[in-house]
Amino acid sequence: MSTVTAGIQILPNGKDDGTHGDLQEIVQVIKNSGLPYKVGPMETVIEGELNSVFEVIKTAQEKSIALGASEVHSTIKIHYRPSGVSLLDKEE
Repeated sequence: MSTVTAGIQILPNGKDDGTHGDLQEIVQVIKNSGLPYKVGPMETVIEGELNSVFEVIKTAQEKSIALGASEVHSTIKIHYRPSGVSLLDKEE
């Protein structure tokens, strides 16, 4: 499969404030994946093969639980094109 971009928002305990630094830990999971990414004010966009992107999302959700969240709300938007999509495409 070609490269996709995925806009993700992961909210430990369903909130984006009062997370005691958990969001920074989640961004670190994304950074450690080695996939290209860009953090924005409302979501983070990741570029990669679909299975790799989903694996990062799964790991980020598991990290949220490991940090003490009782549940995780995730919003995921995927941009797919047979020829591939990149972060640079989003900036044009």
